[in-house]
Amino acid sequence: MSTFIHHELLLLLWTIAVGAVLLLCYDLLAALRSIFAHSDKAVGVEDILYWLCCAFFVFEEIYRSNEGILRFFMILGFLSGAYICHRSISGIFVKCCTKLMEIPVIIIKFLIKWLLFPVKRCKLLGYKAYKCAKKGRLANWAILRKGRKKRK
Repeated sequence: MSTFIHHELLLLLWTIAVGAVLLLCYDLLAALRSIFAHSDKAVGVEDILYWLCCAFFVFEEIYRSNEGILRFFMILGFLSGAYICHRSISGIFVKCCTKLMEIPVIIIKFLIKWLLFPVKRCKLLGYKAYKCAKKGRLANWAILRKGRKKRK
């Protein structure tokens, strides 16, 4: 095999791998979205930033690996790598990443609840004391009014 064809074949394999990695990066972003709620604007901004980064990365790869000559098989390589990855491991990757990212979130939620328990408990006790004091004052006021009415 000539070195030129060998170089083109390696370039095709490289673009297939890069297409798969780009799709996995987007899947990572999708897993992050499933953990934390995003507004539509935030999703739009994230998508624009992702696609801009992908465009610059693909341009840099084409420029670096093939001296800036755009070949149609490179575009097919990026697309086929993303398609193969999407059909094979994308779903499993998103589920695993979601489960792994949920672990620190669950731990942080537990720690926040545990650390804020005394504060919430004090608020609850303070509210109960306020209610009792308010009832007591109203009860005393009602007794005093009843006493005044009887004297007349």
